[in-house]
Amino acid sequence: MDREKEIIAEGLVLLEIKPVEGLIERFLFLLHELKRWNRAYNLTAITEDEDIIVKHFLDSLLYLRFIPIGSYSLCDIGSGAGFPGLPIAFVRDELNISLVEPSGKKSIFLRHIKKKLKLANVEIIQSRVEDLKRVSFDILVTRALFTISEFIKKAEHLVEDKGFFIMNKGPAIDDELKEVSGNVHIEIVKTKLPLTSIERNIVKITKH
Repeated sequence: MDREKEIIAEGLVLLEIKPVEGLIERFLFLLHELKRWNRAYNLTAITEDEDIIVKHFLDSLLYLRFIPIGSYSLCDIGSGAGFPGLPIAFVRDELNISLVEPSGKKSIFLRHIKKKLKLANVEIIQSRVEDLKRVSFDILVTRALFTISEFIKKAEHLVEDKGFFIMNKGPAIDDELKEVSGNVHIEIVKTKLPLTSIERNIVKITKH
């Protein structure tokens, strides 16, 4: 695991994240378990070690560009195998993070990771986003499940009055922005996915 450890460490440095004690080991454990469970549970189509580290772990940490310091509640909608929620939870243990995932198999995997790594700041909710009621969060995140307008429509009932959405988008973002309607404020940070030439657009959406 030496090579994998080096890639994780280099990625964290590029993201200006201090690798506190135990952090890299958490990522290595997640890498090992994701590959082990993937053989039976089909958790991800990305299977090579370096690709998992870069395209799952480091890509998830790009969301931190818009996550303020403090004890906020964050909900990862359609978390799948835990992205972006788990990497964010590893780095920011003061956040209260809910991983919402409708798949039973993926939810079992998420509970396994939570238990083994003793993630006190993580809650697993097996549900579709549409079925969540009587809960709200400061920050809502998701990966590739929805367009920007779809995400706002499906999850707006879950965001606090002063809360916001964060999404991670590729180069086709301009087409999605044209579809957004209503009184919303959008901020975009363009960045490179660490250790690649891939361009990402980290999008913060605030409703007025």
